[in-house]
Amino acid sequence: MSSPKKRHKPPPEMINTANFKHNFGVLGFFRTFVSVITGTVIGILGVQGWWGFIPHFVTQLLCVFAMFLKGATNPKLYFNTWFSFLFFNVFSSITLLSYMLFWMTFFNITHVFA
Repeated sequence: MSSPKKRHKPPPEMINTANFKHNFGVLGFFRTFVSVITGTVIGILGVQGWWGFIPHFVTQLLCVFAMFLKGATNPKLYFNTWFSFLFFNVFSSITLLSYMLFWMTFFNITHVFA
């Protein structure tokens, strides 16, 4: 009688935490930079009210598309999950407040004080 073969589990995947931290830092910097540019443009265009937040969220989703085209076609290699790739820093105070700061500053410069 033959004994059943034991299945060997593959070894756990080695994760370099420094690389993950760097990847999230790059993604966070990119999202903050895009929110500053978007806030500047929306302020100059004179968008007011709640409608001004829509471009922020649209451009944050476009950041995902840009990172996907840049080379992160398999985000699982560079980030923990798809969710962290899609929504990292989208609703953070850094990106949202940077967006609002530049939106209000450039709105006031071009439409209120001009």
